[in-house]
Amino acid sequence: MFYLLGITILMSLAIYVGTAFYISNRSGYDRRQENVELFKKEKENLKLNKSLPQESLSLLVNEREQILLQDVPKEKELVVLTKKDSLFKPLFFSVFSFIAICGIYFQPLSMGSLKDLQTYQSINGFIEADFESRKETRGSVIQELKGFMNQTETRASEIYLLANRFKDINEFLITSLLLKSLIDKYSDEIPLGIYAEYAQILFFRDNKVFSKDVEIALKLALKKSPVDPVALTLEGVKNFQAGEIDLAMISWEKAKENTNDGNEKLTIQEAINAIKSMKNQ
Repeated sequence: MFYLLGITILMSLAIYVGTAFYISNRSGYDRRQENVELFKKEKENLKLNKSLPQESLSLLVNEREQILLQDVPKEKELVVLTKKDSLFKPLFFSVFSFIAICGIYFQPLSMGSLKDLQTYQSINGFIEADFESRKETRGSVIQELKGFMNQTETRASEIYLLANRFKDINEFLITSLLLKSLIDKYSDEIPLGIYAEYAQILFFRDNKVFSKDVEIALKLALKKSPVDPVALTLEGVKNFQAGEIDLAMISWEKAKENTNDGNEKLTIQEAINAIKSMKNQ
């Protein structure tokens, strides 16, 4: 806030100085003040010469006027145009600019964009920090993200992009909060695969343990999309941990059939092969 206010004041001062300097230069060049002062003195000297007829005096004054003041405004305008303290116009432009800049900067910021900017800076700083540094600021970042997600202007795509950024640095707690908000607010708009992704993130958040939260999320993901490969893979892991080897094989086979990702197919096939090797021993 103080940074923007300082910039606004500096811009207004620059406009003031520039305008005042411009007027001063124009006054000095166009009005030819030295010639004006010289003409006034010569005119007074001529008037003091009582021996000159009035006609000759007028001719001399006109001659000096043409020579010295040919590019200068009429004498009655000189007092206005040659004033050295012409400060009103620059001051007016400066004040007007200050008000206009304040309106441009602070009106949008007062509507919430300043808070969004602060949230953006906090998020970037958190993501770029190392793991130990993130421990100290994780709580405050979560609070800022909650405020950001509760804004009516926040779009589903923004929340999902943020979730992926936190997922990339293994911040599964924050990722799960973002995906949960996405599901709660945009359940009719989001792709069904996000339900399975949410269950998977909860699984990682809970140290690869099928907690109650994970089981509820997995059940909902399979209900929304029974052939989702991520949900089926996770179901296979659950069955495997429970000792249900055959059920795990069935889930993984379905997952392999419904994924188009070559790496996922390879990973699932390796799990299937490992189970087959165990059964053959």
